[in-house]
Amino acid sequence: MIKKLGYVIITAILSGLLESIIIGYSGYIIFTLILFFIVSSDIIFFNYSSARYLSNIDIRREVNTRIFRKNKTFEINIVFKNNNNNDVSFYFFDEALDILNISENHSGIIKIRKKSTVTKKYEITPRYIGKYSLGDITIIMRDIFDLAYSERKYCNTMEIKIYPSANDIRSQRTEMLSSFIYTYGIHYSKKAGQGYDLYGIRPYTENDDFRYIAWTRYDESNDILMVKEMEEEREITVIFLLDYSNSMNFGGDDKIYDKTVTNIINAAYYMVKNRDNVGFFIYSSEHNYFIKPDKSGNSIKDFETKIASILPGGDFDFESAIKILNKRTGKKPLIFVMTASDINIKKPEYAFNIIMFIIDHTSFYNYNPSEPLQDLLMRGLYSSQISRLRLVRSSIIRMGYRADVVQDKTMLPKIMEEYNYARSINLGAV
Repeated sequence: MIKKLGYVIITAILSGLLESIIIGYSGYIIFTLILFFIVSSDIIFFNYSSARYLSNIDIRREVNTRIFRKNKTFEINIVFKNNNNNDVSFYFFDEALDILNISENHSGIIKIRKKSTVTKKYEITPRYIGKYSLGDITIIMRDIFDLAYSERKYCNTMEIKIYPSANDIRSQRTEMLSSFIYTYGIHYSKKAGQGYDLYGIRPYTENDDFRYIAWTRYDESNDILMVKEMEEEREITVIFLLDYSNSMNFGGDDKIYDKTVTNIINAAYYMVKNRDNVGFFIYSSEHNYFIKPDKSGNSIKDFETKIASILPGGDFDFESAIKILNKRTGKKPLIFVMTASDINIKKPEYAFNIIMFIIDHTSFYNYNPSEPLQDLLMRGLYSSQISRLRLVRSSIIRMGYRADVVQDKTMLPKIMEEYNYARSINLGAV
């Protein structure tokens, strides 16, 4: 393929040749003919020899792991094999996405001797969770005068699944600190039953166990037996209804969906540690994934696996999500709705215990205005957004739901605050 510069040079040579013929400059005629012969020979030779070498180049991409974690660096190898009987030199470029921080070695010039192999290594650091493709690998060869080139794309795409960052998720190393901050004062939900702690005293009935008779409280005058009621530990069931629509794609260094998922996982580990059941419902017009609640932590691992294989898309319909959830759970769990969509709430149709978290988009951007006017404008937009979200929150509360506006830094504390409240009044208890 001839570049634009090649066409310009050939046109200029032919124009000069025609002009010299008309004027009769014999010396210039010979010069332009030689120049035209050199340029055209270079282009023809390149297209019928060197350019064809590209078809005999094999390319293979290799990775040292299949488990990718956000913000963790991984090494990728690209293996080039020259099947030609000549040495080959070309430029390569491994297509990448903006969700990856990539080292400089993913492109450059390669020289490969005949029947030899060259391996290029570079590093990637995933920035966001989800499923992505690294794209094709392009190789380009040019002639010595840079007038023509040949390009070949190798469909060597590789899908990668990026899990949430292990460093972002609070592990057992921070167990004591985490418990003090978020679960201080929490006790298991209680009800009368078979336990070890005294719940109260009441008159004996024929169905009561003799072992629980409070003989010290026996009233001989009235001949009334009293029995002790013991406290039985209760567990609650929490389901995170995650809006996974396009509205969760906003954000700068941290996308809304990425940070929200991390906070949900952190909160879920606290709840499992407190012996409660935790489940997940990932929903939009493109996604419909329900992960059954349990208290072993397996549901959290399933949630991480599912999140790593999809990306936000479609629209979010709150009413449809609740209808589907009503069919999939026979009990009345505590539902935490995490949404960044503009939702219209009607009066509750299903008797669920619902707490809504309305995510503020603006908190996920880093604003650094360089001028006072820009700063004033951004403050005004931010204030307007907060006022709008508070109105939405008020309308949701009037409909019978609990609701709160959450931001980047306040999301996890507010989730745990509502969890503490729900536990104190046995919301979602089974």
